Order: sequence, then structure tokens, then C-alpha cells
Amino acid sequence: MKKKLCRFAIIIFLLATIPNARALQSGTPEEALEEMAMAETIETVIKHMPVKVEEYMEKLPAPQRAAIAEKLLLKQNLERGSGTLTRSDDGRSWELVEKQGGAKVTVAWKKTFVSGTDALVQFEIKEPTHTALIQVGMSYEANEWRLAEVGEWRGTEVESEFLPKAGATEVHGSSAASTLRTLNTAIVTYAATYPDVGYPNSLLALSGQANQEPAPDHAMLLDPTFAQDLVIRNGYQFRYTRTGQVHYQISATPVPYNEGLESFFTDETAVIRATKEARPATAGDPPLE
Repeated sequence: MKKKLCRFAIIIFLLATIPNARALQSGTPEEALEEMAMAETIETVIKHMPVKVEEYMEKLPAPQRAAIAEKLLLKQNLERGSGTLTRSDDGRSWELVEKQGGAKVTVAWKKTFVSGTDALVQFEIKEPTHTALIQVGMSYEANEWRLAEVGEWRGTEVESEFLPKAGATEVHGSSAASTLRTLNTAIVTYAATYPDVGYPNSLLALSGQANQEPAPDHAMLLDPTFAQDLVIRNGYQFRYTRTGQVHYQISATPVPYNEGLESFFTDETAVIRATKEARPATAGDPPLE
């Protein structure tokens, strides 16, 4: 797995590392997520994955387990690339740098909701050009809090519905890039949940209909608007192509092409690339600043 995917994946598993570990009660969802992020062994990570995933991974041959460990032991991957992970003075956020002198990503814990054996953790990720509110669903199974769902929370801002809108072109482009980040998150989560499948064959596999149980062909990681062959959101059409068990590409193009509107591209590296030319973006286009 490429280094940039490791950077992206660590954001997923860092989810709620924000509260000071000494202040956490034993067995909380936040503690489970922090344990995953700081894990030194693959066993520590997989005990917080869904039970079926844990059982599957325990049966894997040693070489396959070693390959998965190389991807999931994220703190070690970050440090091998001369990256840093620093807790803030108030203990409520982390600062992540992929490599020395690189751009900083701040992960800040917001809220945790617990109801019986289910929990929902909210945290904010701030990158140089993007801020996202992420929600993490967890379930308490077999005496452990386990990762169940990961996705970007998208609400409707009341002010924007009533006040005059400005800069619609920039808003639509930002929304398209945000959707690509959501898709990258869902795809990585899918591959970790169904390691025998790898990346999904289509975006439909990431979604599903109400009341369906998660399965490889409808993982319930995205809302039902993605359960269709042609996905169009906020004036952009999204096309997904799996190019191998560990490779994929997604393009986001405006419908129709308009002067000044960007097209976007991403793949398993989780890097978002863009062009203002009247064509789909590609892996050769520059990354978003």
C-alpha cells in the first residue's frame, strides 16, 4: 500500500484519539479507537474490527497476515516515513504530518454518543484546503468496542437555505472534492471489512437500501443515493472503476462542462487531483493545494 494511503488510513483509525488517554474510562469507544491508532501488533487492531473480520483474519496464512499488518499498523507506517503525530497541549486534538516539513492535518474530537451496545463518535479533520466532520459507528461485541461504520457527516446549513448564495462554482467544486474524500473513506473501510474481496466492484456495493444487513454487495457504508449505476450529486457525475483488488480510480466531472468548473480524480492513494480543462481529470493532473 502506498504511503499516502497509509496517511489517509491513519485518519480513519485515529478517529477518536483526542481525549487524554488517562482520563478515559476502561472499555470506552474512544479508548478502543486510540488503541487501534497506536497499535504495535496486528492483534490489537483486529480485535476492534467486526467479529467476522477478526475470525477471518485469524485464519489467514502468516504471509497474508504480515501484509495486512504492514497496512494497518498505521503509527509505525507514519514513523517509517519520517512523519509525526503530536497531541495538543489541551489533549483534545492531534496534529499529523506525513513527512517532515509537510502539510499538517489536525484531528479534533467533538462528541461521543453511547446507547447500550451502540456508539457514535464525532470528530473534525482539518486539512489545509478542507474541513470535514466524520462520524464513526461502533458496536460492543465479544467484550470489545468494534469499528462498524465510518463516513463523513453532511448536514444542511440553515443559513445557506435562506440567504442569497455566492460563489456557487467554488461551492460545487468543494462539494465534489468532499464527496471523493467520503468515497475514499468508504472504500478503505469496505476493503478492511471484506479483505477477501478487496476494493468493491462498484459504488453500488458501498450503499444499500433501508433495513438491509451489511454484505459485500451492499455494505451499507453510504446513503441510498449511491445505490445506482450513475451517481450525480451537486452538478457532478461520479464514475468509479476497480482496476485490481488493491487499485481503483474515481472521476468527478461537472454536468455539463462549464468554463471555470474543475474536474476531479482520485485513486487508492487518496490524493485528490483536479483540472479546469474541459475533460475528465487524470492521475497526471496536479493535486489540490
